[in-house]
Amino acid sequence: MRRFGPLAGAVALAMLAGTAVYAFAEDAACESGKVMRLRVAAAPEIVPAVAKAARRFNDEHDKVGDACVQAEVAAADVAATSTMLSGHGVPSDTARVPDVWIPDSSLWVSAVRASGKQGRNALAEVRPSIAASPVVIGIPQGRGALAPSWAALLKALGNTPTGPGAARLLVPDPAASATGMASFMITDALLGGRPDKPLVLTALARTIRETTLRTPEDQFARFTAGTGRRPVALVSEQALWKHNRDGRRGQAVAVYPQEGTLSLDYPYVVTARDRDRARAAGLLAAALRDGDARRDVQDLGFRTPDGQAPASFTEAVGVRPEAPRSLPAPGDAAVGALVQAWLKLSLGMRLLILTDVSGSMAEQVSPGLTRIQAVARTFPSGLSMMSDDTEVGTWLFATDLDGAKPYRELASVGPLGERVGSRTRRDTLLAALPRLKAEPGGGTGLYETVLAAYKYMSRTYKPEFGHSITVLTDGRNDQPGSDLTLAETLRRLRAMQEPDKLIVVNMIGYGDDVSRTELEQIARVTRGAVQVAESPGDIRKIFLKLLSRRITEH
Repeated sequence: MRRFGPLAGAVALAMLAGTAVYAFAEDAACESGKVMRLRVAAAPEIVPAVAKAARRFNDEHDKVGDACVQAEVAAADVAATSTMLSGHGVPSDTARVPDVWIPDSSLWVSAVRASGKQGRNALAEVRPSIAASPVVIGIPQGRGALAPSWAALLKALGNTPTGPGAARLLVPDPAASATGMASFMITDALLGGRPDKPLVLTALARTIRETTLRTPEDQFARFTAGTGRRPVALVSEQALWKHNRDGRRGQAVAVYPQEGTLSLDYPYVVTARDRDRARAAGLLAAALRDGDARRDVQDLGFRTPDGQAPASFTEAVGVRPEAPRSLPAPGDAAVGALVQAWLKLSLGMRLLILTDVSGSMAEQVSPGLTRIQAVARTFPSGLSMMSDDTEVGTWLFATDLDGAKPYRELASVGPLGERVGSRTRRDTLLAALPRLKAEPGGGTGLYETVLAAYKYMSRTYKPEFGHSITVLTDGRNDQPGSDLTLAETLRRLRAMQEPDKLIVVNMIGYGDDVSRTELEQIARVTRGAVQVAESPGDIRKIFLKLLSRRITEH
């Protein structure tokens, strides 16, 4: 047998992660001299087992028609291949759709199907899986136990991934990792109808955005980085086994949640529409499910599709041989909806907060607590949900705060983690907002402030971000000397809108003087929402709800 490869340029980087394509056997061994090359794109970690099976398959010189079938196996970036099959990546002479695709999870298959007609048409047939590896909770060896449940994990995290708990969550990006996608779906499913579900998912998004983790080794590297909160990684069982078997630093132990988990299942997906190529793909599929192939996947630390563990699975390498309970696999529609939700959630955000400091905000709402103080107390919780790359700014408004202008900038819109002077913007806001005071006798220049804020956000618009303005006020527009009416304000807002610049204005009203009708008309023009708080505690709840609103809209 002669081995060919790597075949440089056979598959473009758009589909591959810079890895090689290999062909096996020699063309001369085929009696007819005709060879059909079957292109197989597989998740990198399963490639060694697929390549072994392909080598044995190629040595058999199976024919379709008068052509010998020869499999070429490539390690492919699963997310990039999913994008291509969905119709968002353009095949070319060097970047072709494979005949067979073996992603690490059926979640990618569902995502492709849910992407639209082109995605559904790209997948000719989905055959049974060739391997399995459940998603587990990985914890550092020797740093204490964790009760085997998702509920216990959430509690250890302080009930939100960025909460003040004893653990720090490490999750890969769901847009690039099936493990990350599965983790997001498990969290979504187990939270069910809990009222704080949007907040937990928002906090999870911040955790993922701030801990750029692309591989399991990126996660395990955090096991040895510093002290403080105990790191907890959501990883595949196979990745944890391999890390421990290789003797790398930061040895880990797998925790199997009693509620169940999702598994990476490595489906065999036929994308070839040509009848002969589809028949050839079927022959290779059979070879990948024989006894030798099952042993090959186990040698790599995978379970067989029916859950049988390798003999190497022992406590010494941090895993157990017993198969964990399985959670129901989500359907195509559920996966598609959650993928879209994640894309919205992971989109960067630019937020301008307009805070009413008119004279009426000095009114006491409870002993020792004014309206402005009640509003100021909402900000720390809200800021804690936002990643350092979230862009936030704050304006105050009343009347005549900056000459004749009814508004004044307290903090410019920019990344929370950016240093402004001697401290970050986040720290500047946290220090300044609790000290807010109402302007004695000041009116409420609501209309002019909203128009100026909208104009500013439009002028500084960044297409890679979602944009919103949040207004906190206890009244209605009351600006002596101004001729600006509600009708004119709405007209100007409509005139400033551009199809490719969505800027949402959300309104939070508080107090007996709030004109809900007025606020609703302004919000409606911009596809925003209005909430009126009845108590100081309601302000915080509403503010957090509006921040996480984009999650619940899926």
